[in-house]
Amino acid sequence: MTDTSAQWYFSKEDMRNTPSVTGSDYSVSSGKTMLPAEESNQRLRGCTFVHNVVKKLDMHQYVASTACVFFHRFYMRQSLSRYHPYEVAGACVLLASKVEENKRGLKDIAMACSYVAVKGQAKVAADDREKWERLLKRLEIVVLENCCFDMDILHPYGFIDTLAPEFGLPVYIAKAATGFINDTLRTPLCLLYRPEVAAVAALYFALELHGHVPSRSLFESRHVLLPANA
Repeated sequence: MTDTSAQWYFSKEDMRNTPSVTGSDYSVSSGKTMLPAEESNQRLRGCTFVHNVVKKLDMHQYVASTACVFFHRFYMRQSLSRYHPYEVAGACVLLASKVEENKRGLKDIAMACSYVAVKGQAKVAADDREKWERLLKRLEIVVLENCCFDMDILHPYGFIDTLAPEFGLPVYIAKAATGFINDTLRTPLCLLYRPEVAAVAALYFALELHGHVPSRSLFESRHVLLPANA
């Protein structure tokens, strides 16, 4: 099987020249540009929307994590000026619920998106539900196409679960590292570093925070192969 993941890792220079910043994507020129800081803020808002919808639907964290990866990848192909982050975020939740086999009905996801979008105004949310259903059905295909139908997402969690026992790290260190990974999903870190590198970084952050010193360097792992330039 061909490894398609390499296409989803970018340089810091790439991140300064995204479609949202340059005002053009792979199909059209939107003519609208934004500063990198504004794009970061919009990505944060979109991923916060993802987490709030997933929480509203009582879905697994993996759904939120996968949806955020889809979201960040999408905006390396399209501009935030052309596609509203909340609408794309909702479509990413719909897709992720299927990929992670934690499905909810289209109506349920549309209602949750509507509710979160209007900040809990139940009457307005109910009135907007059908609009969200139409949006989600349309944008699900758009997200699939722009993500090149690559739905196989590898998260850092499995690497944390492998590294922690290998190095005899306490459970609270692994939990703290997992929390750090969840926080980074609101940023495009998943576009810059492979999941095993993110896992090691999160564990070192947790170790530093708790003043815990590992028996040896995590880069000496016998079970997780880390790139030489990590």
